[in-house]
This record gives sequence, structure tokens and C-alpha cells, in this order.
Amino acid sequence: MYTCFQENNFYRTMPPARSHAGLAALFAAMCALAFGLAALLYGVRLEQTLAQVEASRVRFTLADLRADFEKSLDRGYAIGQLANAQAALEAEARQDPGILSLTVKGPDGRPLFHAGAALPAEAPLPDRDLLRGRDAITAATPLTYNYGALAGTLVMRYSNASHDAIMRAIAVRLALAASAATILSSIVFVRGLRALDRRRLDLAGQVERALEAVRMPHDMDAEVNELVDKVNKTSATALVELTAARHAMSQPEAAR
Repeated sequence: MYTCFQENNFYRTMPPARSHAGLAALFAAMCALAFGLAALLYGVRLEQTLAQVEASRVRFTLADLRADFEKSLDRGYAIGQLANAQAALEAEARQDPGILSLTVKGPDGRPLFHAGAALPAEAPLPDRDLLRGRDAITAATPLTYNYGALAGTLVMRYSNASHDAIMRAIAVRLALAASAATILSSIVFVRGLRALDRRRLDLAGQVERALEAVRMPHDMDAEVNELVDKVNKTSATALVELTAARHAMSQPEAAR
């Protein structure tokens, strides 16, 4: 029983605290991956929403101009005779700096009226009214007479500069947010590990103190040996007395 309380006992053999750098680095990498993917998905979704808003604005501008032009066409004017077409295109181009060009083309595709710094753009494919390129959006809408005949085409080229600037600003903010979330999560994780490690050490100290409280003293062997000697002597004396008593009781019986 005494040997279980020696110096090399359970609480002395508990593993020491290990460095948390490896676990913290792994956790930080996982957080960076998770927050990075979340930021990327959010950015993609936001870009799609922004693209839809820009496409709606371009289509609305074309529809507004188309309505004005077709009112004049309904009065019997030919597409090349629209006196207010050039002024309307220039006014619209001045209102929105994102408009690179506005062009009214005849039925043969020849430019009749044009406003904007860029050259007249080619209309998108017939099955698409809007085409998004790397630098600009190209959109077109047909102009028709009141009896349904095609009078021409209104083509707009809209710059992607504002779209790209907004997305760059959003990307920077999302990257900063993901980095901040990764750093804060890692700090909380490391603090939690340290708290658990302190708790482990506290429990080990409590176990050690409990064992120290019930530990037998080192000089117990001498006391135990002395007690055993006394017991042995007492037993021997009792055995001698018992033998003498039996011998004394057996002598009268022999005399008879």
C-alpha cells in the first residue's frame, strides 16, 4: 500500500502542457478557408445582383428612348427624318457618364444618329437584346412603325467601369472582414485552449494535494517493525504461558 504513494505516482506522470501553435495554425487555416469561401460566394451573388440592376437600367433607358422615337414614327416620319433624335441621344449621354455610345441605325444597319465618345457599336445577336463584354455592356432594341414594320435599331454601349470599381471595393471589404473573422476566431480558440490547459493543471494540483494529505510518513516502516516485534514478543509470551498452564494441569491427573 505504501508504494502507491511514492514520488513516481500517477500525478507525477501526467503529460506536460504542449504548445498550441500547431492547433492554432490548423484552426486558423480552416477558418480562413471557410470565411474565404463564404466571402467569395457572397461576392459572386452580389455581383450577379449588381449586373441585373445595371441590365435593368440599360433596358429602361433604351425603352424610354424607344417610346419617344416611335411616337415620331407613328406621325409618319421616316427613321432618318427624326429631327429630335440627335438631341435626345446627346441629352441622355450627358446625364449618365457610363454611356459610351448611343446609336440609331437604319434597317440596313447604317448609323443614322450617334452620340457619345465611343464609335457606333454593333448590335447583339438577334436572340439576345443584351451582351455583357469585358469592358462594356452592349444592348439593343428595335424601332418599329405603327403597322409593325422594322424602322431601325437603337443600340447602347454602357461602360463596366462603375461595376468594376464597386466590385473592387466590395472585394477589399469582404477580404478584410474574412481576415478579421479569422483572426478573432483564432484568438478565441487559443484562449479556450489555454483555459482548458489551466483547468487540467488545476485538477492535477488538486489530485496531488489530495494524495499528499493521505500519504503515509516515510518513517512508518520503523514504527510498523517495532509494532510487529511487540506483537511477536507478546504472542511468544502468551504461548509459553499457555504451554506452562497445560503442563501444570496435566500433572495432577498423572499423580492420580
